[in-house]
Amino acid sequence: MGRLEGKVAIVTGAAHGLGASHALALAREGSDVAAVDICRDLPYPKYPLGTGEELSSVVKQIQALGRRAIAIRCDVRKSDQVEKMVKRVVDEFGKIDILVNNAGIQAIYAPVWECPEEAWDLTIDIHLKGTFLCCKYVLPHMIKQNSGKVINVTSIAGREGQASNAPYGAAKAGIVNFTHAIAKEVAPHNINVNCVGPGLVLTPMVRGVLGPIAEGMGVSIEQFYATACGMYHVLGREVLPQDVSNAVVFLASEEARNINGLVIYVDGGHITI
Repeated sequence: MGRLEGKVAIVTGAAHGLGASHALALAREGSDVAAVDICRDLPYPKYPLGTGEELSSVVKQIQALGRRAIAIRCDVRKSDQVEKMVKRVVDEFGKIDILVNNAGIQAIYAPVWECPEEAWDLTIDIHLKGTFLCCKYVLPHMIKQNSGKVINVTSIAGREGQASNAPYGAAKAGIVNFTHAIAKEVAPHNINVNCVGPGLVLTPMVRGVLGPIAEGMGVSIEQFYATACGMYHVLGREVLPQDVSNAVVFLASEEARNINGLVIYVDGGHITI
């Protein structure tokens, strides 16, 4: 019997990358899952986002584990879509025990003076407004049942300033502060709110950002990534999606019942240089 047997989870940005990993990890521990993703391209970033086919594949993999799962297309920037998404999950499963706010993009990798306002707005809205809206509509259900776990996804970029990555870092830093605030607000209702902060993980998003850099250096993305891990991770090894998902599962479980308002960085001991 898994640690999350009988639970119901929402995971945003679940079509591929870390979101898909989180959704499957929660299902392996017994949770039913609503896998949520926008499933369409945006003006930024310049790499492919998750597709409807990928989201359907994640749902099928969860169902193959013997868990219930549904795919929901939702733009977390849009209040009406988020409200409808949450209502559908409650109608389908009867409750919401776990919310993983994972949806995110890296819209642009450039100095601030070269960052289009549209790219800035898109980054802030998806990460920060999306996390806000999902919490806004999910938390009343958790308060009513007097229980729940919210896991917001930040990043090492939200802990340190990274050149050419200001919009992403600002959004992720905002998520940390937001987490601290709502952790205090909902604590009386037996709800835990925490963050996981991935380091450098070779997801489709990271491939999209680092790929052109690696190409310009005449090396493969895998070679560039391995070198970066060796330089910036104290442990000297890569961080896998499952490493981050392990932290998500822990924070979603009763093993973490007395952890609130915390950020767990899964970054190989990342150092700032």
